[in-house]
Amino acid sequence: MTTQPTADMIDMTGTLNRLVTEHDAIVNAMLFTTDGLLLARSQRLSQEEGERTAAMMAGLQSLQRQLAGFCGMPPEQQLAAPWRHMISDLTDVTVLLFAAGERTGLAVSVRGGSTTAPVGVAIQAIMKTIRGLQPVLGARERGKPS
Repeated sequence: MTTQPTADMIDMTGTLNRLVTEHDAIVNAMLFTTDGLLLARSQRLSQEEGERTAAMMAGLQSLQRQLAGFCGMPPEQQLAAPWRHMISDLTDVTVLLFAAGERTGLAVSVRGGSTTAPVGVAIQAIMKTIRGLQPVLGARERGKPS
């Protein structure tokens, strides 16, 4: 029986480094599981910072999912509310958080405010990357053998 490769089985570092080097405005990129495990990071991001950020991004993703009730969704639909993306507009930097695959997310920091051209270009590049890698961007549920 063949197992479909997943992001926790394949090193995505090269892909994230390409994303950062091909787009000057992108500062860092990382792939993480929705339970907070760092899967891959671009080279400018330290392992320690990546691990801390992965846990935080997983928390933000979880908080976003909890907004379903606030958005008027009936209780029976709230747990099924799909997470898609989140944009955090900080001073001079925008943090983009995307659902990448089953149980994974992709976070990218970009120089510029959320309405600037570099952020728009970065969003397009991120979406292209996610679409291109979609078959392998999922992660196995922890504790389950491959």
